[in-house]
Amino acid sequence: MNNRIERFLKYMEDEGIKKAVVLKKENINYFLGKYFMSFSVLVFEEQPYLYVGRLDKDYAEELFDFLEIREFKDWKEIFKGCEGVEKELPIGYLKYIDKEYKIISDKIKEMRMIKDKEEINLIKKAAEISDKAINWVLDNLDNVKNLNEYELVAEIEYIMKKHGSIKPAFDSIVVSGKKTSFPHALPTKDKIEDILLIDIGAVYEGYCSDITRTFLLKDDEEMRKIYNLVYEAKKVAEEHLKEGISAKQIDNIVREFFGDYKDLFIHSLGHGVGLEVHEEPRLSIKLKDDENIVLKEGMVVTIEPGLYLKNKFGVRIEDLYLVKKNGFEKLSRAEIPEY
Repeated sequence: MNNRIERFLKYMEDEGIKKAVVLKKENINYFLGKYFMSFSVLVFEEQPYLYVGRLDKDYAEELFDFLEIREFKDWKEIFKGCEGVEKELPIGYLKYIDKEYKIISDKIKEMRMIKDKEEINLIKKAAEISDKAINWVLDNLDNVKNLNEYELVAEIEYIMKKHGSIKPAFDSIVVSGKKTSFPHALPTKDKIEDILLIDIGAVYEGYCSDITRTFLLKDDEEMRKIYNLVYEAKKVAEEHLKEGISAKQIDNIVREFFGDYKDLFIHSLGHGVGLEVHEEPRLSIKLKDDENIVLKEGMVVTIEPGLYLKNKFGVRIEDLYLVKKNGFEKLSRAEIPEY
């Protein structure tokens, strides 16, 4: 039994929860300590046990020798006597619950926010993989200009896959020209134009990375001005990134730095990264007081300032950071172009 399971069982004991059911894949993998892609349900009583499909039982027994593996039969068996469920539980499952229940999601979220040494190492490996793809683009910019967006995203995802990524952490954003003014545009068959924005992530053994670079492919004074403003804003965020600053405060510092341009900063400064590419904590000025988390050592977050000029272009630069008591460790290390 691993430390994560022991801590959760202690929480259940303290809360008087005799049985809890976990369905969310990322939460299950957190407790398992390994990436398991197949259908599974993790049940906690005095000891945990994992329900899997018939085809996956032998494989699960080989992977997880520290808990009992059971073959899934029906949902009534799973939820009988259940007293703890996730907030994300689909409403259709409530009919199987025959007792009053408590929500366990906040505890799991709290546990997952602080990464242990093993998790940090896996995130570092995921970041190394996405770094390789970004550095390949940098080394091949002259050739990249001759590709269309589909072709470039295929090269990027191939490089990440070749170096151990299970899959992209999200739909890769590889866009150029006016589409860079949309924070979440997707690639098309359009040729690479005067500005290129790449936002990608790898998944290594279940853990994600997230990195963004913007490349100026022509000499344009306005693009260069906006790029350097974003570049400096990221440095400002780094100056304040450490244990003790609040998620809302660090976003506000960057927003104020942008001055007259702050209305062009249309998203939050960053977010947590781990088993999901977007998880707690969120670094946002829009957080309510009860959501405004104070950053702690062991949290992994992105810093991703961006400015978006409607119908023209956008610039975003993003890196991944491990929060420490007196600063941070930068986990993504791909070169950032200077213009």
